[in-house]
Amino acid sequence: MWLLAFFVPLAAAYNLGIILTLVFNGLTMMLLARRWLPPQQEFPAILAGIVFMIFPAMQGHLAAGHAGLLAQWPAPLFILLLFDYADSGGTRRFFGAVSCFFLAALGHSLQVLYLLAPLTMLFLLARLYKRDYVGAARLIAVAMAGCLALLIFLSPVLGEAFQRTTSELGAGHVRDSVDVASALSPAKGNPFWRQLGAQSTDSASAIPADGAGYIGILGGLLALTGILWRREARWWLLVALVAWVLALGPVLKVGDQAVSAFIAGYEAVVPLPYALVMNLPLFELARTPERFMLLFALMFAVLVGFGAAVFWSSRFVQRRQRYVQAALAIALALLLIEDYRLFSAFPTVPAEIPQAIYALSERRDIRAIYNAPYDNSLAAKEAMLLQTAHGKPLIASHDDSGRVDTARLELLASFRPSLLNNAHADVVIFNKAQAARSAQFGLLQRARQWLGEPFFEDQRYAVYETPFTPAQTAKLHSTRWDGQTHVTYIYKQQPGWMEYSANLEAANRRVHLSLNGTPLETLQVNGRIPVSIPLPMARSGYHTFRIALDPPCPERIDRELLYCQSVDVDGVDTRVLSNGAIYDPIRIADGIVLAGYYLPKQFEDEVAIRLWWRFESDRSVNDVRFVHILDEEGLPVRDRPDDHSFGEVAAGSELTETLILDTRELADGEYSILTGWYELPFAIRYDVLTNVEGAENDTVVLGQIRVRN
Repeated sequence: MWLLAFFVPLAAAYNLGIILTLVFNGLTMMLLARRWLPPQQEFPAILAGIVFMIFPAMQGHLAAGHAGLLAQWPAPLFILLLFDYADSGGTRRFFGAVSCFFLAALGHSLQVLYLLAPLTMLFLLARLYKRDYVGAARLIAVAMAGCLALLIFLSPVLGEAFQRTTSELGAGHVRDSVDVASALSPAKGNPFWRQLGAQSTDSASAIPADGAGYIGILGGLLALTGILWRREARWWLLVALVAWVLALGPVLKVGDQAVSAFIAGYEAVVPLPYALVMNLPLFELARTPERFMLLFALMFAVLVGFGAAVFWSSRFVQRRQRYVQAALAIALALLLIEDYRLFSAFPTVPAEIPQAIYALSERRDIRAIYNAPYDNSLAAKEAMLLQTAHGKPLIASHDDSGRVDTARLELLASFRPSLLNNAHADVVIFNKAQAARSAQFGLLQRARQWLGEPFFEDQRYAVYETPFTPAQTAKLHSTRWDGQTHVTYIYKQQPGWMEYSANLEAANRRVHLSLNGTPLETLQVNGRIPVSIPLPMARSGYHTFRIALDPPCPERIDRELLYCQSVDVDGVDTRVLSNGAIYDPIRIADGIVLAGYYLPKQFEDEVAIRLWWRFESDRSVNDVRFVHILDEEGLPVRDRPDDHSFGEVAAGSELTETLILDTRELADGEYSILTGWYELPFAIRYDVLTNVEGAENDTVVLGQIRVRN
């Protein structure tokens, strides 16, 4: 595509690249089919190539823009060369097979799991079943050499891929599995089957387009003919069945609903073989089982070729004139194509870029462009297309996870001019079409509220100038909940302390609290409880506060069969407690660090003391933190000790805490607040290593308060 882009417009280069890829898929499948079909018959191999090129799963990936997954042409070549090398050996055949193994995974690296792994394993089992140990050894050599080449090529991104497995991919096994009815469910968008599909196949509309597995009437009959009349077709059938069962995912689904059964009096879903391997190392990367349908399409195309060869060799065809045979071949191909159509009109995206966006390239006052909505993957891809016209830096691009702070992107979507100016986003491009598709209707109103009227607008885009304003946003927050984690994104203009408050409700559920990925504390929520958490913001800017379930809810197959107690969070609010640099860390012996604290100067009846602890070594139940109050004479206030053990705390952890002091019980006067740590059973204080007030007594004096009742 990039080579074509030197000679034709970008959209034409993309479309030509897609068309050529599909043509290569069909051609290589035709070469593979000719290896086992009668050499004097061209049409069966051509029909196999057509099936592979237009199979519904292939059309679905094309509609979704999965250009990498469409590059299936190395797979038939790999099978062809693998058979030749396993049978005959030879250095050229070896390197050819290894090269095609390598190329088959370049379109999408997970093709190693979706296509190469099951195909290679079944090929190996077939050779071992025939006791062809030489062929099996040759296969293992090809697989090892291909994996080594891929490992070298993909090594720069492997670490990120494994990290994304747990942090971003989330639950997808069940959602992205093929419905068992899909094999017999024509697409509702197909004009030929539209009425029948609308009346009888509700499951078809729910099946993801890239997991469509409709085998078709004509295709199914031809494949069945090949299976019944050609013995060598049965190995291909075995691989096709394995691919189809894997594509069904971990549980059986009909009508996009998990099928349940009563076992020993309990209702449970029906598990499938994929459930045994889906959480194993490496296999957990393959979280969209529907992509095994590409391997099924490859095998099914060969089966159709076998059946077409049987049909074409029959007396019914061979007795006809050549022009009748040609007409019959064209009719069969057209009927098969019509049966497989996934859409009445194939979905397209306009490639024309408005001239107003091209004009942005001439402006030297634009530092960067913020594209909204940022969390819509299709809008992010369109933003990259628009960048080819305006040529300006983007605040975030497609697949920028881990590179751009999500809190920053989320709060920039508030469209506050001060935040956009600070982020150098002088222009905002709002994708109205994609926002409407994802039901983000309030975003456009918010953009108009803060940015005014766009200087350009059409049906697809609205382009805003970011107005300059001297007013700054002191603080801002936005919340999200994904069923596992409640996230509050926070912006604070200056470093200092903030207070997070909310109501948590659950039935005996444990949650972990963390700030910017650093654990703060763990709460046990039983009933409805108000929480007030001090948040030390050591730097200005964007922060992420998380409330995560422990243990997390498992992937839900059926909400009625598998209920998971979650935690409800409402009434979220944040307020600024202080602005300015947080105090320098105060070090205490044995790896205890007072990273910061806040003692308010003004208060009414209660004083809220905030402490921020870091632990560089493990803590045990014998380690006790104390907070004492001394009167003007330096004597401790009776009945006022606050000694507390946090229990077992791992090295590297952080804790924040709030201590409430009721001043109404104190006499008028000035009091000193001090803290420190001691170790049981002898109550020996840990040394204060930093030279601060009170260090000579192994304490830290936080400050003084004056009480006037």
